[in-house]
Amino acid sequence: MEKLANIGHVLVLEDEPFISLDMEEMLRELGAASVTVFDTRSDGLNWLASNRPDLAIVDPRLNDGVCTDVVELLASAQVPFVVYSGADVDEPVFRKGGWLGKPTMPETLRETVERLLP
Repeated sequence: MEKLANIGHVLVLEDEPFISLDMEEMLRELGAASVTVFDTRSDGLNWLASNRPDLAIVDPRLNDGVCTDVVELLASAQVPFVVYSGADVDEPVFRKGGWLGKPTMPETLRETVERLLP
């Protein structure tokens, strides 16, 4: 698969270990410079306090709650994000990002990322 030149650093928030490993592998194959993975929204928020990814992939519901605050922070910082979920999310802030249903194929991830990145 051809790598994307502009993918940069990606933050992944996902609490299912096999899904996060699969996502990390797909992102690296797409050309991500680096991938940082957390399984709680609080770890994601702590990391975002001093870091800014080029893209984020967010499961809206993690073990420690709904990631509304994370997505609001990403949106306010103008960080493109993808909501990666198997269920609908009612909160409007999640509509500011792209949507990717679980499970996904590498081609679908690529198309979604290409739409979001400049």
